[in-house]
Amino acid sequence: MGAVVEALDGLRRTAQHAATRTSVVTLVVVAPDEARANRAADAVKRLAGRHPGRTVVVVCRPGAGAGLDADVLLHANEAEGRRVWSEDVRLWVSGPLGQHLDSLVEPLTLPDLPVVVWFAGAPPGPAEPLLAAADAVVVDTKEPAEAHLAAAAALDQRHTVLDLAWIRLRPWRTTLAGLFDVPTVRPFLGTVTGATVRGKPGARLLLGGWLVSRLGLPASAVTTEQARHAGIVLEAGDADRRALVTVVRTGDERVVRGRAEIGGRAVAEDRRALADDSMAWSLAEALTHLRRDRAHAEALQAALVLAASP
Repeated sequence: MGAVVEALDGLRRTAQHAATRTSVVTLVVVAPDEARANRAADAVKRLAGRHPGRTVVVVCRPGAGAGLDADVLLHANEAEGRRVWSEDVRLWVSGPLGQHLDSLVEPLTLPDLPVVVWFAGAPPGPAEPLLAAADAVVVDTKEPAEAHLAAAAALDQRHTVLDLAWIRLRPWRTTLAGLFDVPTVRPFLGTVTGATVRGKPGARLLLGGWLVSRLGLPASAVTTEQARHAGIVLEAGDADRRALVTVVRTGDERVVRGRAEIGGRAVAEDRRALADDSMAWSLAEALTHLRRDRAHAEALQAALVLAASP
């Protein structure tokens, strides 16, 4: 690891115009294979101008003999008309060394800056040594749903967990909340009788858990269905006056559309554009807000109840 640090310092010394560090974070990415390591590295590269820093991507090879290989790269980006520098380190860790990532990564962290650890595969168990060095932990509960949700919920008991799946679902959540801000729709907020939540496994369980936790619904009132895109349908009211509130994305549109109907007549509509690059966008949002989200924690717990419901 000393040789890796020396190589980084050498790059800075020989870089044209002497590279001045402009780091705001140390991001450690732990990936179970090369494909996921590359996807994570590409997302980081696309937001380097907004969050310059040192990125350490660790690819674990548990089945191989003990070994360590590394590549280092220094690159420049433009941000608001000025040049900012970022450092990339790729480590290939083989065999039992993968059980000691904390001691391997520690020499590469930058002093006085937050350390964020992103597990690009399954969320780790609470005994993962690398967690002790992390100010925040990034996970993605997209799928497989129940196992990842349970692991993320366990992590959330001890660490600041930033869930990329939860962040990507923000347009659906804010659109739904905005519809209930309309004066004619707001009275129905306390009369929701049922919800149908569609989407991929992680998305639909997270959204369903959010509805259960925020609206006080029983898990039996929420139905989940497989679909390409996330969607929410709420039914509210009584026998005399009914409301239907929907938030959906259709086809290849990068737009979330919300609509509220009372007695079959539309009374409110809303639309929100989605980011063109959801991975880079959600990662940037996670790195911008390094704090625990209580609504996410409650949604996780409710999602686990929902997943266990018949």
